[in-house]
Amino acid sequence: MVRQHPPIVSSKVNLDLVARTWLRRLIVPAVSLTLAAATNAVTVLDPRVSRVDQPAPRPAEVIVTGRAKRLFADDSMIEHMEGLTRHLHPVKKHPANPVLKPEKAWEKPAVLLFGTVMYDPQRHSDRFRMWYLCFTPKYNVDYTERYDKNGRIAYATSNDGIHWKRPALGIHAFNGETQNNIVIPGRPDSTCIIYDPLDPDPSRAYKAHIRNNGHRAYFSPDGIHWHDQGRMNIDGHDRSTVYWNPVRKHWCASTKSLYLTEDGQQRRGRGYQKSDDFLHWGPVSFMCATPEGVVDIVYNLEPFYYETMFFGLWGRYIKSPHALLDVQLAVSHNGQHWQRPSLDPWIPLTPLPPGYVRAETANAPLGVDPLDPKVPWDYANNSASSLGPIRVGDELWIYYSGRKNDHLSAPHIGAIGLATLRLDGFYSLDADAAGGTLLTRPLSLVHEGLHVNANAAGGELRLEITDEAGRPIPPFTAANCRPLRTDSVRHRVDWQGTDGLGEILGKTVRLRFIMNRVELYAVWTGQERRWHSPDTSTWGSRASNTVRHPESISQ
Repeated sequence: MVRQHPPIVSSKVNLDLVARTWLRRLIVPAVSLTLAAATNAVTVLDPRVSRVDQPAPRPAEVIVTGRAKRLFADDSMIEHMEGLTRHLHPVKKHPANPVLKPEKAWEKPAVLLFGTVMYDPQRHSDRFRMWYLCFTPKYNVDYTERYDKNGRIAYATSNDGIHWKRPALGIHAFNGETQNNIVIPGRPDSTCIIYDPLDPDPSRAYKAHIRNNGHRAYFSPDGIHWHDQGRMNIDGHDRSTVYWNPVRKHWCASTKSLYLTEDGQQRRGRGYQKSDDFLHWGPVSFMCATPEGVVDIVYNLEPFYYETMFFGLWGRYIKSPHALLDVQLAVSHNGQHWQRPSLDPWIPLTPLPPGYVRAETANAPLGVDPLDPKVPWDYANNSASSLGPIRVGDELWIYYSGRKNDHLSAPHIGAIGLATLRLDGFYSLDADAAGGTLLTRPLSLVHEGLHVNANAAGGELRLEITDEAGRPIPPFTAANCRPLRTDSVRHRVDWQGTDGLGEILGKTVRLRFIMNRVELYAVWTGQERRWHSPDTSTWGSRASNTVRHPESISQ
C-alpha cells in the first residue's frame, strides 16, 4: 500500500469544536438543559451530552466518482500530496453593486437578503426572482433606542440579474395601498424561501420558514400567494434557517443556539434539528461553534449542498474592536460536522476609505455613523442568500446583503449586491513553479470520459491512473497523458494509445495529478450535470426526470 503523508495546506484547519477534550468523550443520548427565564425559553445545549457532530464522517473505502463532481475543498479525496497548497477564492463583487437598494417607503432603511434568489433561464422577464426582507424598525429621534422590529417580505424580478423590478402585486396593503411587491407581511427577520418541485401537493411547491411572531411555516403554489401554516417548533433565536439535507434525507434547521461550556458559561453556537414534513421538528442538538479562547463567534450558518458535499455560509462575528460580521466558507460531508479550511473571509467587507476619521456619536459608539455617506454600503455586516449560489453559465452568482452599521450602531442601512465565482471555484489546490503531486484515495470511475476543472494556463497538468498500490496502469501513465496547458472548467483528460477508460471502469483505482503552476478545483467522469438554482430537494425540475437525491452523495 502507498505510504500516507499528511497533506500540506496553506490555510489553517479548524475543527470548530468547543473543546478538543470533548472529542474523546463518550456520546450518550441527547439531554438538554432549559433555562427559560434567562433565554426566552430557548434550550441551552450541553455539548457533552447533546451533539450531532460526532463522530466525524469517514470517507468511503472506495469513492464513487461519477457525474457529480468531487471537489478538493477538504482532504476527503486525498491520500497524500506534496508541494500543493489549498487556496480559498473570495468572491468577486459586481461593479454595479448594490443591485437593489431601499427605494420604496415599505423598504427603508434596509433591504436585506434574508431570503433567496432563484434563476431559471427558461423564463424571460423574470429569469431571476428574489425574495428579500424589508427591514423597517422604528427608532427614537437620535437612533439610540429601537422601539420595534417592523418588516415584510417582498418580491422582485429581473431579466439579467442586475436590474430589478418590483411588480405591483396588489396583495397586501401598506399605508392603505396595495400597489406594492409585498408577499408576506408582519414582523419577519430570518427568512428561507425554498422551491420543492417534487412535493406531490402543488400548493406546497414553494416553502418558507420565517421568524415572524415565532418560527412559522408558509406554503405557496407560485412563490407569490402564501398561506401561513402556523408555528414550527424550531428551537432557536433569529438567524435560524431551514434546508433539505440530501445525505440524511430530511429537512434540517440550523439554529442560533446557546450552549454550556465545561465551566458552566453560556456561549453562542449552532444547533441542529430535523423534520420529515417541514412542519414538525424533533429536539435540537449541539452542532458546532468556535473554540473557546478565540475572539470570533459563529453568528449564523447557512448550509447548501453542492455536487457531493455541503458548504456553509459561516457568519463570523468579531465583537472587538469594531463589532463586524463577515462571511467565511465552511465545509461538511453530512451537514452536521463542519470545518473551516480557511479563516479568511469568503465575502469580504469593504473597508472604510483611506483617511477616514472615526467620530463617536450617540448612535455610533464605535465611531462609524451608518448615516455617513462616506461609509461603504457593505462595510460592516454581510450575509448571503440562504439557498446558496445559483449557476449562470460557467459562473456561480452569489447574492448577498451588506450593511453600513456595525453590530452596535443604528440605524440599520442595508442593500443587496451580487458577487461571482468560477464554477466549482470555492477552493483550489495550487502548485507553483516548483511543482507538486497529489494521489487520491481509492476511487471507482463510473462513466467514460475523465474531466477536471483546472487552470493550467502558463503551466502544465498531467494525470495518471494507478492501481491501489499506486503503480501506473498502462497506457494511463503520466508520460502518455496529453498535457493540459490552458484554463478550462471542463478539461477532458486523454492518453495516447487509447480512446477511452475501457476496462478500468468500475474497478478500484487511484488518480495521480502531476502539476506545475496549476490550480485544481474538481474531478468527475461522464457528462457534466446541468443545473441552475439549487432547489433543495432535487437538482432539476419535474420535466428533467432527475431523482430527488443527487448522485454519489458522500456518507
